[in-house]
Parts: sequence; structure tokens; C-alpha cells
Amino acid sequence: MRKTFLWLLLWLSPLAYGQAQAQTTISLWNAHNPSSYLDDVLALFHQQNNNDVIKNNFLSEKLREEVLNQASTNSLPDVLYVPADFVGINQTLSASLVPDEWLSEQLDQRILASGQVDGLQYGIPLFQGNHLVLYYNKSLVTNPIASFEALSSQASDQLLSHAFPITWHYREMYWFVSFLGAFGGWPLEDDKVTLDTPAMVQALNYYRGLKDKGLVDPNCNHDCGVQRFIDGQSPYMINGDWTYQTLRDALGDKLGVALLPQAEAKPLVSMFSSYVLVFPDPDQDKLPALREFAKFMQGERAQQIVYQNGRLIPANLDALAGIEQLRDDNDLVIEKQMTLSRAMPNDKLMTIAWIAMQRGFNRFMDHGYTAEQTATMMQSLADAQINRAGLR
Repeated sequence: MRKTFLWLLLWLSPLAYGQAQAQTTISLWNAHNPSSYLDDVLALFHQQNNNDVIKNNFLSEKLREEVLNQASTNSLPDVLYVPADFVGINQTLSASLVPDEWLSEQLDQRILASGQVDGLQYGIPLFQGNHLVLYYNKSLVTNPIASFEALSSQASDQLLSHAFPITWHYREMYWFVSFLGAFGGWPLEDDKVTLDTPAMVQALNYYRGLKDKGLVDPNCNHDCGVQRFIDGQSPYMINGDWTYQTLRDALGDKLGVALLPQAEAKPLVSMFSSYVLVFPDPDQDKLPALREFAKFMQGERAQQIVYQNGRLIPANLDALAGIEQLRDDNDLVIEKQMTLSRAMPNDKLMTIAWIAMQRGFNRFMDHGYTAEQTATMMQSLADAQINRAGLR
């Protein structure tokens, strides 16, 4: 699939930065939820620029596969707002290179790199983080756990009265990878998919053991877990910084944030990344509006809204400095956990690794595969796809 370069389109269109169009409608697919903060930013953009952004939310758990399916039929929107690892499949998405003049000088360079592949900029990051933390309900928990072993042995009658003392999106691989990291594994090492490893076997067995002990409900997805935690049905929840504002609104001062618990004295290793704006094969007539939109979303006012209404750490350093006095103890724990997290790879192989892990894990949970069989299957699935795609 051909690759489109924005700078080439700009060169071919002498009117691109000339006379402004009366109004342009931009289609945007959003994969970050909850996203009320994004609605607020888009409304302000419309007020200031007289352009409309029509947002559609991607709520599917099979996000990557669905986007790839849409890409194969040339049915992608003007803008994708997706996890940063999507830039690794820039060719499949016909993602355009982002011109330097579209980028704000105030962006944190470390976070800016999350939108790059081989030093080329395919995505514009809007915030930093996207990592997991441990949330706890202060009305149910006095001292938050530091390990899953402590959770198993905690003697609080009030805690043990709950059917599942902790909740998270058990079947989603973004959570599972934190356990893989604890046992010394990682989906990609040295530009290779590494799934058939002793660390994977250890992580799978430990992970299923938590389910077998009745600590976590394997059939409770993201939204189910959030609701159980808010309702006080589970005193603890592992979830991302993206849910912080929702939980804060619901629980107020009862909300606590702690570092991720350890597994067999090994710290969980969450991934961190950013969410980025990606421009698939842009319409030449929309370039002026897309440039306005890109610059606006990186601006200090929009970034402040991202923090104030979404509680997400801005990528704009000026905006970050401006919220210093607004951060509380929970905010500081979230930021500390990010420093202990590991960057999600942007390599195109990461998408293959995600899909292989998910399919193998489903066999592990539902079809009686051993951990060893599962690790072997995951690697085989990944290798087969790598060969088909000609990536070796």
C-alpha cells in the first residue's frame, strides 16, 4: 500500500496555506475512552477555527484487528487517535509523515519520540502515560497492598467479604504484559518477537493462579471492573491513568492510588506510551484544516483541558509546568509509576505480538492448553504472520 507524504502534498498545493476555507469537516476515530475531555477540546476547536470534527469512538476490544480491516478497504478517517504503537504499522495505515511545521516546539522530546518509527514522525502525541496503577477504596482499605501475596493473606473481614477483592481487565493483554515484565519477559527484544520463553510460562501460570485463588474475576472486562470498583464491590482495581478522572468524580476523597503490587517479590512492569494523532492518506483539500487541528491539539489551552478534564499528563511542557500546583498525592503516585514503567515498542511487530498473545491466551483460558503449549503457540502464530508479511 502506498505511503503518502504530507510535505509532498503541501508542495504540490500552492494554495494549501493560502486562502482559508470557510469550513471543513474532519472525521476522527477515537480509541481512547473515556473521552469526555476530548469532546471539550473539540468543541473549543470548533469555536476558534470554524471547522467541525466528527468523532466516532472505537470501543471494540479487537481494536487493532478492526483498524487493520478498515485499512484494507481504504475506509479510514482523516485522523486516527490511537495508541502510539500504531505508528509501527504506518505503511498499512497509509500514515503520512508529519511535517516539522505541524509540531509544537513545546512538546516533550521523549514523548514526541513515541510517535516515531526509525526517526520519522508518523504520530503527534497528546499526552504521556497510558500506564497501569493500583487504585484502592480508602473507605474499605486502610493500608494498600504491596503484593498479591499480601492480598491473599490479608485478614480483614471487611475485605474478605467481597467476592473478588481485586479487579482488572483480566483477558486483555495490556494488563497481562505487566506480569510478563515482572518475570523478566517482554513481547519484543532486539527487534524480535519473544513469546516462547520461560518468563512467559511463569507469567501465565502465576496469572492463572490468581484467578484460581478467587482473587479476580476473569470474565469481568474493563467497564465491568470500573463499575464494581466504584460500587465498592471490589476494594482494589488495576487500571490505567485514563480512568483516574472518572474514579475521582465518582469516589472523591475515598479514591487512593498506589504503586502496582508485586508478584513473588517481583514488581509488575506496566507499559507506558502516549496516544497519538495519525493522518491516513489525507485529503489534499483538507490539509489547511488538518494542520490547524494538529497545532491546536498540541497548544497549551487544549493540553490544559486534557489534564483538567481527563487528568492525563500533558505532552506540552508549558502546560505541564502550569499544572504543577494542581497535582495531589494521587497524581504524584501516577507519575512515579510511569517512571517505573517501560515504553511500549512502536515496531510493526508489536501489533503481531499483541494478536498472537491474545489468541494464545484464549486457548490457555478456554481450551485447556498448558502454559508451555500456550507460549509455543503464541510464538508460532507470530512467526507465521511475520513470514506472511515478509518481515523477516
